[in-house]
Amino acid sequence: MRNLYLSLLASTLFFTACQKITEHKQLTGETIATVRAIDAMCSSVIFEIQEDSLKKYGEQNFTYKGKKYDGVFSSQLLCAEFANTNLYSNNEGGVEPSSFKVLISKNPPTHNCENATCMAILNNMPETFYFIHPIR
Repeated sequence: MRNLYLSLLASTLFFTACQKITEHKQLTGETIATVRAIDAMCSSVIFEIQEDSLKKYGEQNFTYKGKKYDGVFSSQLLCAEFANTNLYSNNEGGVEPSSFKVLISKNPPTHNCENATCMAILNNMPETFYFIHPIR
């Protein structure tokens, strides 16, 4: 009986922990958000939404390289406009990345831009994915 109780408790805790990690509201349209890159490699990038009211559209309690983040999503840099290296963190612990405004959407950009050619991806990418569109 004790083993059954411990198994039920463990499975409840596991289920609750999984719910907390994946619990977030999916963006159905598009919205303008201020984002900050947590890490980037080639065209893959992990962004953190900066506005508290919009963090619900990203993953909560996302752990990356030992730090927890809220409002996190993955994206792919399709346009050269985002290739500016001062937007992304220095993996050697250097410069803090800048925040900038983008339109986040489930739809890819419709305008023509120079596509990125490097397709390497980061390890441990968030499951939530949005396209980013430049704000001009």
